[in-house]
Amino acid sequence: MKRLLLLFIVLAAITSSCVTSKSLSKKGKILEDAGQYTAAADLYYQSIKKNFSNTDALIGMNRTGKQVLNKYLEVFSKYVFEENYEKATYAYLDALAYQKKLKGVNIEIPISQANEDKYKDAKASYLSQKYDDGLKFIELERFPDAEKCFNEVYKFDQNFKDVNELRNIAYLEPYYRKAEKYKDDKEYRKAYDAYNRILSRVGNYKDTKEHLTYVLKKGQIGIAITNDKKSRYYDFSKNIKQYVLNDIIRIKDPFVKIVDRDNIDEVIKEQELALSGMVNSDDQLDVGEISGVKYSVIIDVSSYGVDYRPLKKTAKKGYESYKVKYKDSETGKTYYKTKYKKITYYIYSTYRKVSMTITYKILSLSTGEILGTDIIRKAYESDVEYASYDGSYSKLYPSYDGKVNTSYSAHNNLKRKFTANKKLASVDELRSLIYKNSSSTISNSIINKLK
Repeated sequence: MKRLLLLFIVLAAITSSCVTSKSLSKKGKILEDAGQYTAAADLYYQSIKKNFSNTDALIGMNRTGKQVLNKYLEVFSKYVFEENYEKATYAYLDALAYQKKLKGVNIEIPISQANEDKYKDAKASYLSQKYDDGLKFIELERFPDAEKCFNEVYKFDQNFKDVNELRNIAYLEPYYRKAEKYKDDKEYRKAYDAYNRILSRVGNYKDTKEHLTYVLKKGQIGIAITNDKKSRYYDFSKNIKQYVLNDIIRIKDPFVKIVDRDNIDEVIKEQELALSGMVNSDDQLDVGEISGVKYSVIIDVSSYGVDYRPLKKTAKKGYESYKVKYKDSETGKTYYKTKYKKITYYIYSTYRKVSMTITYKILSLSTGEILGTDIIRKAYESDVEYASYDGSYSKLYPSYDGKVNTSYSAHNNLKRKFTANKKLASVDELRSLIYKNSSSTISNSIINKLK
């Protein structure tokens, strides 16, 4: 079945490529004589596209094009008579589209001024109907239906009465009401998103900017990220804190506010108060108010270790290839034979690993409740193994069971050891990897817990 289909496509393509402008024009004339003006015009059009100098096709296109264009205009006039102004408007647009198509093959067929005037009146009546329908839908609070009506008017005439303002109202009002409900329900993030959608459409709508500022202020969460200064690994904790701060800033969550350093002492006092269990129900609303911080994140490195193996040098037996020249005594021809000599090369290896255990907890300063806590164990290592030889390492082969191993893979594996990385990652580099990856985990956890 697939082969038959492919054959049909190929034959059709061959047939199409063999059709000439002249043959199309002749077929068009036959259809025109039979009164099939639309089909004839289509063939004349194809003929002209193949050859813009085909006079017969151009004359035929002019004759049949008028007939087809008149049919479009007859349909237009019929809808005008029936006072179906929507269909009349689009019927006239179809006529204009066909007229434009004809111009593409240099056929100019004008539309009478009477038809143009009739179209203007029909379009004006259609837009007025749509505009009035939109107003009715607004009154019924059927905003999506109203928006469709006003968009239709706007498509034809952007300056029609106050259609631009009304289409904005029809689009924006549902979002505004939804945002207001979110605000009343204290779902500030959702309200913020809805207000933002409104502002992305227009400069302002009602008091959207004020409401946006309000929900952002009410929903914004102040966070202080602190470390235990008495911790043995305070410097490491401090570095992770900075990475976390940078991550949170990059996330660009408008509802997350990082406390500045000027308020850090006040935050620590509130944190200690919350942890002490001295916060009662009457005080809960006041804790954190001075600094504007509602939550504290405490980061601490509880363990840290570095494992290191000094550079080790190991002697290895191998073979170096060389060529020996021979001369055939009978033929006198010279040839070369590959030989292998035993050599010693060296393998150098070293290793370093940095490991760290990080704990963090998210604490509510108003209730003393721990909202989230976790232990993160991270370890990153770097190992180096490379080879060294005084001669040409490209000719070296490893030894296997006391003999030369001439396999392609064994030879290439040994060569790679001579170009391998010789630099061991430093402790600082490995520690930075821990900072980076653990801070990403912590920052995402903070954002998700407090949303």
